[in-house]
Amino acid sequence: MTGTARWWCLLVVGALVACAPGRDYPSERAVLRATLVELFARREQARAITVWHDPREQSPTLSAFGGPYDHHDTLQLQIVDTTGLGLPFRVERTILRDVEAYFKAHPKGWDAWFAAHPGSAGVVEVTRPRMFADSAVVVVGRACGEICRTAWRVVVVRTDGVWTVSRVDVLKVLR
Repeated sequence: MTGTARWWCLLVVGALVACAPGRDYPSERAVLRATLVELFARREQARAITVWHDPREQSPTLSAFGGPYDHHDTLQLQIVDTTGLGLPFRVERTILRDVEAYFKAHPKGWDAWFAAHPGSAGVVEVTRPRMFADSAVVVVGRACGEICRTAWRVVVVRTDGVWTVSRVDVLKVLR
């Protein structure tokens, strides 16, 4: 590669890197914490949640949408690292293989699940937050029984550097 070609290549790569939006991981974590605390500590008063930790596989609730809920929400599941979030409840993780094995081994289904997971809000699915300057949107799903599925769109705003939930919309989940 000549000096001029190398220079152009570096210029193009530099421009692409400069134009690519960077992720603000501390803000995303603060948004996730505010969302999970609002839904499962304040509203549900759960003592535990089990987070869907397998983005390669369809999740129990959000898979009912079969794609984006609307033209804004991607429903892109993320592996939620709850370490250091200081959540006021226990967090467990699960993947499809483990859920299938559990329900195969326990014919009483969700009754057995809740007996083994006292105070649990069920299996929770969290999407990657859609971040804006001082607001964010997160879609959260929850499976809690054969006919119990819920999804929420949570709007979180930043005021004076603190992320707080400003609105929670219940999404219609197909049965």
